Amino acid sequence: ALFVDGEYDSALREYTRALDAEPDNAEYYAKRAVAHTELGNYIDAVADATKSIKLAPTLKAFLRKGEALFRLEEYDEAELAFRKGLDLVPDSIILRRWLRKCQAERSPAIVAKPRPMAVQPASSAVPPSAPATPAALSAPGGPAMSAPKPVPPSDPSRVRHEWYQTLTHVVVSVLIRGCAEGDVSVAYDHAALDIAIKLPGSHSEYQLSLSLFGKIDTEACKHTVGPTKVEVRMKKVEATKWDSLEGSGDGGLKAFQPPPPAAPAAGSTSTEASARPAYPTSRQKKVDWNSLENEVKRNEDEEKLEGDEALQKLFRDIYARSDEDTRRAMNKSFQTSGGTVLSTNWGEVKEKNYEEERSAPTGQEWKKWG
Repeated sequence: ALFVDGEYDSALREYTRALDAEPDNAEYYAKRAVAHTELGNYIDAVADATKSIKLAPTLKAFLRKGEALFRLEEYDEAELAFRKGLDLVPDSIILRRWLRKCQAERSPAIVAKPRPMAVQPASSAVPPSAPATPAALSAPGGPAMSAPKPVPPSDPSRVRHEWYQTLTHVVVSVLIRGCAEGDVSVAYDHAALDIAIKLPGSHSEYQLSLSLFGKIDTEACKHTVGPTKVEVRMKKVEATKWDSLEGSGDGGLKAFQPPPPAAPAAGSTSTEASARPAYPTSRQKKVDWNSLENEVKRNEDEEKLEGDEALQKLFRDIYARSDEDTRRAMNKSFQTSGGTVLSTNWGEVKEKNYEEERSAPTGQEWKKWG
């Protein structure tokens, strides 16, 4: 239930307590690895999944280990974990999907630049239906030409960034390949982030300055430089969900301070009026809700009912104004007598057994069914 509600911190604490009681429970380690992964604690997730595998190697444990390694960009180790899981369950669709993700990360797609077509002499023209071969693309007497590797962008405007959050952390990723550790500079403030990256192969610099939605713990923030991106991981001061990445720069929205309470309306006490909070509204005309509520109650009391409705209202009023013993007497007498007796005397009702003493109305008889 905690996983469904997204309460991963609570789930982490519960599985830790469970492991204190049962330290050799492989399933608890696998489930705690899920909580660590959702909270961004990938190293801890790998450790728990590895422990689960040692106790009882299962598809779930290999999946959790591989997923955490993938998040750490350890694609070779992640692929190895997924393959071991496939050895247990060869037809697992989810493991095969993660395996393809690892292979895609290790072998990025190559984009070749278009080249002008050379004009061939008539005697050596290649028929249109003949497929191009490496030999046809090579220079006479020279080696075959290979497609060029992707070039990192030299224009800062072409670099993009993305972000996601957990309950405790915010992660910002700048998607750029081939950065060196020394070319990346990251500065943190209590509610701000500044990133500067020297673009590979150029004299340009990419800069990103953000005023954050909420406050961060600058001592617990860090960044990593990977082959395909620069990832900045920031810890929130308060474990709450951010509405957006950027905000006012002062650590999020200020707490709403309600205006002072209005004077009590006629017919209501000052205690009742002060207990009701006032909220901002776009209505031009102010409504006295206390007065309106009193008027509705007055109308209900003055309403003239007839027949069964009047009788039911009488019973409800008696029940509402009664003490606990009177209510118990009314409930027991009415229910155990089959609706033929309604008494308010608990001293009498508590000693009686209406199920044995009850009598049917004139002309009818009690009969048990089944």
